[in-house]
Amino acid sequence: MDSLSQKYELRPGMGGSLLTLAGVGLFVALMLWQLGRADEKRALQAAFDSRLQQPAIDYAGGGIDIERMRYRRIRLDGHFLQQGQVLLDNAVHDGRAGYQVITPFRVRGDGVVLVDRGWVPQGARRDELPDTTVVEDPVRIEGWVDRHRSRPVLGGGQAFRPGDPRWLFIDPAAYEGFSGLAVPDFVVHLAPDSPHGFIRARPRFDANVGMHVGYAIQWGAFALIAAGTWLAVSLKRRRAPGSL
Repeated sequence: MDSLSQKYELRPGMGGSLLTLAGVGLFVALMLWQLGRADEKRALQAAFDSRLQQPAIDYAGGGIDIERMRYRRIRLDGHFLQQGQVLLDNAVHDGRAGYQVITPFRVRGDGVVLVDRGWVPQGARRDELPDTTVVEDPVRIEGWVDRHRSRPVLGGGQAFRPGDPRWLFIDPAAYEGFSGLAVPDFVVHLAPDSPHGFIRARPRFDANVGMHVGYAIQWGAFALIAAGTWLAVSLKRRRAPGSL
């Protein structure tokens, strides 16, 4: 170590040092942000797992706190409505294209909520729509609460085209204008054991914590590379005595 210090000295340039400092600071900030996101996702995963284990609660209509009730199992008494039923397009199951069937459900207590009754395959042609007829007899159903499918990044300006039952996403205001039914801003995914739906799976949620941890490692590596590069460039051989 002493011989190395005798041969080399640290002579960093001002511009390179400032640039490296800014880069390392940015990379470290991004690393910490991703670690924070990982912690948030762990908490979300724990909340999802915990809420699914809790017994179903009775829902009699009205709005709910979606952050507190998301993934919570609820039980509803009422009946399905054929009028106002829509198909969520671009739904894939086992590699096959299809639709999620979204059906309004009039709650016996008060109001209407939207129920995702499951997946149905697309017909041989786009104009062949599946038979999703409902029986409007009184029933009791169970399901779990979730947000509506989010608006797609591309081509998501309008929720639907007039006259087309296939929707890209659910906008409660647009849905009320389409159906005349006011609905709260959440959907109930019908339980897999209910006889009133189509293809459904047990609710699953993957918070994808590993993705954020991987990004954090990546940004941390970039910070180390930037610092190592600065050190390699700044470490110069000592000048001999009397040399210019």
